[in-house]
Amino acid sequence: MAGLRNCDRPPHQATVSWGALTLLCSFYIDQNGAAQLFEGYDFGCASNRAATVETTTMTVILTACTQRKRVTHNPLLCAHDLSGGTLSDVVAAWRERISRVEVVCRAKDLYCGRSFFEALKAAQRAQGDLYIVSAGLGLVSGNDEVPAYNLTVSKGTDDCVMGKLERGVSEADWWEALGGRKALLQAIEKEPRIVVVGLPSPYLRMIAPTLARLSSDVLHKLRIVGGRDVPDLDPRIEAFRLPYDDRLDGPESSLPGTKADFASRAARHFVEEILVNAPLASIDVHRSLAEASMSTWGRPVAKVGTRVSDADLKSIVRTNWTRADGRSTKLLRILRDELNVACEQKRFSKLVADIRGEKGT
Repeated sequence: MAGLRNCDRPPHQATVSWGALTLLCSFYIDQNGAAQLFEGYDFGCASNRAATVETTTMTVILTACTQRKRVTHNPLLCAHDLSGGTLSDVVAAWRERISRVEVVCRAKDLYCGRSFFEALKAAQRAQGDLYIVSAGLGLVSGNDEVPAYNLTVSKGTDDCVMGKLERGVSEADWWEALGGRKALLQAIEKEPRIVVVGLPSPYLRMIAPTLARLSSDVLHKLRIVGGRDVPDLDPRIEAFRLPYDDRLDGPESSLPGTKADFASRAARHFVEEILVNAPLASIDVHRSLAEASMSTWGRPVAKVGTRVSDADLKSIVRTNWTRADGRSTKLLRILRDELNVACEQKRFSKLVADIRGEKGT
């Protein structure tokens, strides 16, 4: 193989490490699965591999907005204050409110919580761009200046906009009316790099019809790592889902966590363990490498915790608030792992939000 050298050593002395094998997948298998050879690449030289990774902006991370924000929301921008009505009426009312408020900071500085932190870390490690799928603002770049607001499509909260819309209107309908579909299509179509879709189920369900509009030539950019509760994706989109499952929450996982931050943790794992070593690999290679990285991980063992009342749960949360710095994820871990108390995550999030409101944080 002319042009393939191993630090100028004779072929019989060449060695291949796991890292080198990963780079073989990366640099010799193109997006269509065809073998390619880059002339002059010093295969096996660690310095050359590091230089390639560090100087390549490899990806775009697509994450979801979060209910927790670093800046108190503007009183005008709360979904629970909107009047119910037709899709066009509610969207128009929401846009009118947005037009009347000031921006407060960059989007990447507005959202907080572990889910957003993991997505931000993934983008930083990949030297890539972060885009946020926002139920209230559409598609925004992490560097866009935005207002603080409270609106979600995740059911079970007072600020879920779906309760303001007529029966039969879907999350995807809201997203399209808000302008998200057009912006996302344009962003992915013009993007030459891998797009890691690290979205929780409600948000993946919201943009799925948009992704289905992408041509086959564009779909190959996608790497979907979230949305485990969206099993009915268009088969053309499903083909680009990576095999992340509950092993990521098991005892051997390097990034265990909760269901709420699963997609972002999977995105970070994919970037740090797979993509930085194989930025040009095909979906089949990425899928195989992701599966191999989790092959020795066990699945989490289900615990049967004690059920307690809302009042008792709030008492426990208040007692441990300072210890957990008011962080929902840490509070939930204390509740489940240390106190063996059972609590469904949505119920827990609502109770924590109530206490956060009491404390004015």
